[in-house]
Amino acid sequence: MRGFSILRSGLLALILVGVPFASNAAEVVIKFATEAAGDHIIIECAEYMKREIQKRTSGKVEFQIFPGSQLGSQKAIMSGLRQGTHEMSLMASPIARLEPAYGVFEAPFLFSNHDEAKKVVKAVEADIRNRLLKKRIVLVAIGALGFRQISNNIRPIIKPDDLKGLKLRTPDNPFRISVFKGFGANPTPMSFAEVYMALRQGVIDGQENPLGSIWGAKFYEVQKYISISNHVFTPNSLVVSKYIWDKWPKYVQDMVQDIGTYIMEWSFQRDIERDNTLRAKMEKYSKFNNIDSAAFKKMAVPMYQELKETVGDEIWGKAMATLK
Repeated sequence: MRGFSILRSGLLALILVGVPFASNAAEVVIKFATEAAGDHIIIECAEYMKREIQKRTSGKVEFQIFPGSQLGSQKAIMSGLRQGTHEMSLMASPIARLEPAYGVFEAPFLFSNHDEAKKVVKAVEADIRNRLLKKRIVLVAIGALGFRQISNNIRPIIKPDDLKGLKLRTPDNPFRISVFKGFGANPTPMSFAEVYMALRQGVIDGQENPLGSIWGAKFYEVQKYISISNHVFTPNSLVVSKYIWDKWPKYVQDMVQDIGTYIMEWSFQRDIERDNTLRAKMEKYSKFNNIDSAAFKKMAVPMYQELKETVGDEIWGKAMATLK
């Protein structure tokens, strides 16, 4: 009898231990995948979202961040979003390969500042959302990755001729590849996660990214020159697989939309703040210079017609009308 009481007490203890565990289990787990890692604005945005979700749901919704290509390259993540094997990400340039309308942001030297870029984002966001939805991706909101700069190990980039022959990494984005071919470089598409080692080993001469990405990936450690060009403004889009979105309860959909919209709006100001501080940190490693913007812009103008034809008159027209 005493043995039975001990056994019963033990079973009861196990049951009681199990109760709070079950009650505290998350109702929904969201997995966020990205190539970015370290001190990168994508990681900042993801951490911000994680804190807000935790605050609003007290653990009912768990937000897991998988940085540094743990769940695959951008190409794999994009494919996974469409198939439902990946759930959420912040995507930049690769979206232009999936949706040509996104290429409006690839027009070199189109924007002078963040405010202009933000106005165009607002003008075309709904159109891009509708188009991506047909491709099984939910666009929550568009924010800022930042204005792109050129780094390399051969020479400072001042005039377009300085790019001639440079093996320059670009995203796997047809617009960016075309633009840098037009400037005389040898654009080399490559996964973001592979760039540091390729620069270090001399497989490529340089790359182009916002200062925040150059800092976050520590490219400055393996680059002699960073040329401030602001040649393209790259938006950052919070995207979710439609297969996953449709499985979420409505309160999760509404919450992600609300938080995501706020954070993407915040990212514009945050990118400006980061740009204002990161150059000074990287000047200890790399030499900075400014490009001859007028010379580059003169070469860029003829590229607009090709971009317009690919992007489409509707989106291109809205962007131009907004900038006027």
